[in-house]
Amino acid sequence: MEDLQAIKQRFEIIGNNYGLNRAIDIATQVAPTDLSVLITGESGVGKEIFPRIIHSYSSRKHAQYIAVNCGAIPEGTEKGAFTGAVSDRKGYFEVTDGGTIFLDEVGELPLSTQARLLRVLETGEFIRVGSSKVQKTNVRVIAATNLDIPQAVKNGKFREDLYYRLNAIPISI
Repeated sequence: MEDLQAIKQRFEIIGNNYGLNRAIDIATQVAPTDLSVLITGESGVGKEIFPRIIHSYSSRKHAQYIAVNCGAIPEGTEKGAFTGAVSDRKGYFEVTDGGTIFLDEVGELPLSTQARLLRVLETGEFIRVGSSKVQKTNVRVIAATNLDIPQAVKNGKFREDLYYRLNAIPISI
């Protein structure tokens, strides 16, 4: 494993305080596992760098890495599922099979989408829009948010079971 300074240089991280160094340390320690990671922190602190670190040091490093803004997630569809669906389109979990998916701003997901994400995390299964065929995927999920998720859970805006599933390893930036 590279030392801290080499990692900072490789990922263009500027700064040297205990919290930042601890976050990098946690990211490199959790990388070899398949545990879900939830990265929290204010907007603009560089949360998007940590999934790249984790993916780069994981056994999935040669597989697909996709970063998704949860405020604008399209779903995988079957041809004919709706007007304009003229061909099959693979969803993110299908494309990323064997790799890592980074769900940025996961706190913005609507409750209906949260339920589908929970199913993928629990069983590795998903169904395309317009299909009844269950498909399997093997994806490492890393999520990030600037939202106070425990408060969102209390307010009924975020599923508590999904929060606990995503928050297997918390990293605070």
